[in-house]
Amino acid sequence: MKKLSRREFVKTGALSSAALAALPHLAHAEEKQKTDVWVFTGSNNRALMTACMETLFNHGGFGPNAKKVALKVNAAWERTPEQAANTHPELVDVFLEKAIASGVKVVIPENPCHRAEKSFSASGLQAVADKHKVKMIDLKSAKNAFVEVKIPNGKTLTKEKVAREFLEADAVVNMPVAKHHGGGKLTICMKNWMGAVEGRKLWHAKGLHQCIADFSTFMKPTWAIVDATCCMTTKGPQGPSEDMIYPQQIILSRDQVAADVVAALLFHEDPCATINYLAIARDMGIGETDVRNMNIHHITV
Repeated sequence: MKKLSRREFVKTGALSSAALAALPHLAHAEEKQKTDVWVFTGSNNRALMTACMETLFNHGGFGPNAKKVALKVNAAWERTPEQAANTHPELVDVFLEKAIASGVKVVIPENPCHRAEKSFSASGLQAVADKHKVKMIDLKSAKNAFVEVKIPNGKTLTKEKVAREFLEADAVVNMPVAKHHGGGKLTICMKNWMGAVEGRKLWHAKGLHQCIADFSTFMKPTWAIVDATCCMTTKGPQGPSEDMIYPQQIILSRDQVAADVVAALLFHEDPCATINYLAIARDMGIGETDVRNMNIHHITV
């Protein structure tokens, strides 16, 4: 497969310069200002996601002239929604309903850990995708699914094979479930990209935390939406866990690092002191890690 840098990929015509300008996930550094993070709290998942989507559309939606959105859920595990190993299907249901009503096409690519036919079904996400006639793409079996790109700001991870759908979309939404992870301490937005690449096993060998941060210098979503409705605090990432918490929250931001930090506060008092990839993200200037530099909007639904 031909190796393409991000710039070369754009030059091939896969992404026009006009489209690139509307893509925060491939944009250059933005002007420094306080980072907005919205925290929605309530007992009804559908109402939570409805409020989240209203805020998303009130603050730019998917960008001007966006026609295709790639949604990165966590659908990696053969686990039920109640076990909280995957993004909750009720949240994805509302997301798809509202996104499609806005006029965009949505695709859901995922490189699952368990067999796709098992994990997509057990999670409830395949049924929701079918309901809205949205394609869930099993990246393990899809032909020509990945494009090799350079990661110019990576220290350890300097190239990776990335799912083509995320590179070609007009907007990318990262929508993980927040949960415990044995190697990463927590998996939220930044680590969720491991389901968007081909060579994730090498991340563990090369240094998981640095690779997570390195890849997040390249792939920055239009929006990060964290499912913190029900979270496992042990035996992640697949569980099942007997130690669950029920924050009943959704966390929304354009900055995936900030979203990770706010979500991580549900688990740890000082996320950067506990989770190495967040400390690395802080030191590399990938996103905001200091809550004093965030506008955190608390919304009760």
